[in-house]
Amino acid sequence: MGRPLVSIITPAYNAGSYITETVASVLRQGYRPLEYIVVDDGSSDDTLAQLRAFGDAIRVVVQKNAGEGAAVNRGYACAGGEILGVVNADDPVLPGLIETAVDTLCGDPDLAGVYPDWLKIDSTGRVLEVMRLPEYDYSLMLRRHLCLIGPGGLFRRSALGVEPPRDPRFRYSGDYHQWLRIGLHRPLRHIPTVSATWRFHPGGTSQALLNAELAADKVAIIRDLFARPDLPLSLVPLRDEAMSAAYFFAAILALHNPGIPARRYMWESLKAKPWWPGPVIAQRHRSLRLVLFALGMPWTRPLLSLYRGLRPERFAVPTPGDHYSAWTG
Repeated sequence: MGRPLVSIITPAYNAGSYITETVASVLRQGYRPLEYIVVDDGSSDDTLAQLRAFGDAIRVVVQKNAGEGAAVNRGYACAGGEILGVVNADDPVLPGLIETAVDTLCGDPDLAGVYPDWLKIDSTGRVLEVMRLPEYDYSLMLRRHLCLIGPGGLFRRSALGVEPPRDPRFRYSGDYHQWLRIGLHRPLRHIPTVSATWRFHPGGTSQALLNAELAADKVAIIRDLFARPDLPLSLVPLRDEAMSAAYFFAAILALHNPGIPARRYMWESLKAKPWWPGPVIAQRHRSLRLVLFALGMPWTRPLLSLYRGLRPERFAVPTPGDHYSAWTG
């Protein structure tokens, strides 16, 4: 039996600063057969010209600007692979990512997907941090509103069935919702090797995205999941804790954006589950400090400004899957 076709999808919008580096990193992967689809989402810079320079090595799909989720879904609809992955336009992958992922998936037909450790890098590619991820635990993802899968995750097409990877209802948390659906009936596996990157730079993920819509998405995603007719009965007892976590992490987005209704979200978190078992994992517990901050809004905001001045590193833009970077403990 031949090796399965792998399809990699890259959504690209005004990605001229990094797209060539990223495309080259995917093409350097030793695995074959490989299909690489880059969806240009209406770029106004030279992204498309750079993509054309790769010729037939990649498939370029061009569409009017519709957002990252729509671009991912467009690429998915065009892809023919049994195994798929999404690589962001500014996040180059490292050698061996695909080969190791396919070997792991082929070695266990029950797996829905796999995910590696990864590097946080800056605009020049300098390593800022090595991200060592926990072993896979679907219950943890729900109970602590934590997307364990970051850059470099690959999954089987069969795990999604007829559903697209990104639900257009959830613009800001579509990746988390995607991985919750992929893992609903089949497990994933952590591969403990550093095989991907996530780039922090001024043109990438910013605090401007930490907005009221993202907060609302957090709550809506969990509601949507527990309303599914195919929800396993074993997950039903986790609903209150999952909703409580969604409300909590929505509330603390107010650390970055004063437009978030922190007090309302925090009350809902406490009502859904007054006490959380745990903590389950570092930095994913409901800190009393954060509860009091949210319930005291807007009067606690001057204290937040003071603390931000003393400890600015704790208010950095969150990394993928984590919007809980400040006031932990």
